[in-house]
Amino acid sequence: MDRRTFLKTAGSAAVVSALGSVASGGAHGEVEKIGAGMRTTIAVSPNWFPGSHVEKMEQIAAYGFRAFENLGAGGWSDKEAVRAKCQELGIRIGAIGAGGSIGGWGPNDPAHHQRFVASVKRAIENAKKLGTKVLLGLTGRDRKGVSKDEQLDAAAKAGQLVAPMVEDAGMILVWEGLNVLVDHPGYFLIYSKDGAELIKRTDRPCIKFLFDIYHQQISEGNLINNIRRYIKEIGHFHFADVPGRHQPGTGEINYKNVFKAIYEAGYRDLVSCELGKTVPTVEMLKILAECDRW
Repeated sequence: MDRRTFLKTAGSAAVVSALGSVASGGAHGEVEKIGAGMRTTIAVSPNWFPGSHVEKMEQIAAYGFRAFENLGAGGWSDKEAVRAKCQELGIRIGAIGAGGSIGGWGPNDPAHHQRFVASVKRAIENAKKLGTKVLLGLTGRDRKGVSKDEQLDAAAKAGQLVAPMVEDAGMILVWEGLNVLVDHPGYFLIYSKDGAELIKRTDRPCIKFLFDIYHQQISEGNLINNIRRYIKEIGHFHFADVPGRHQPGTGEINYKNVFKAIYEAGYRDLVSCELGKTVPTVEMLKILAECDRW
């Protein structure tokens, strides 16, 4: 989930040439609407497209996709313009970062609760300007010598502290679980059962668990059963294939079956790409559309 990694890997030099008749000045409407009619609302990366942020939105819509996600979009200087364009085009906006860290401070330590509250408050203001309803929280590094129960209770308390303002804003905050075997050694929240337990302990409708399919495949597998088991606690999805963290079809996950399971579980919100693609943009979009054909 390291944003800097994805800004590097997702922005390949092949992007511009791969877009065909969509110029950097905006979408011309001359491209195939690859994403039209999909049941799964896949949020693509704006980094796959050239031009300004607003021009990227035009291109996403031109290809028939209905959402984008960039965790750093809360820091964009043109948030209001992006929101207006997304409203015009019917583009939904995925999660933005809201506080905590992967290898450092986190609300699994009560000493950082007020820092977390302040961070979420800033994120809500950014989210309002951008137009998103999803805030992403990170629990922080595992605290050595402190039990899992104590850390879950601390994170639950942090969720309870921010819940009133998250709810008042009409948003949700999702705690992301990460793998420690390949990408993020030392992180606290790893398993989907612990993510679901955190949501139950928090007991606030606006606080949910982010099920990252890539991370959960590495950490525990059993994807479809866990999605079905914990769907009430899940508020957002990320995905990439395993190994490599690239597009579906490069690894071991059957994304047709996984997306079908998500849909049949009743989930209708965003399923967001968080991957480094290894193919041109148009081919990437076709791969995503094919995952929705079951």
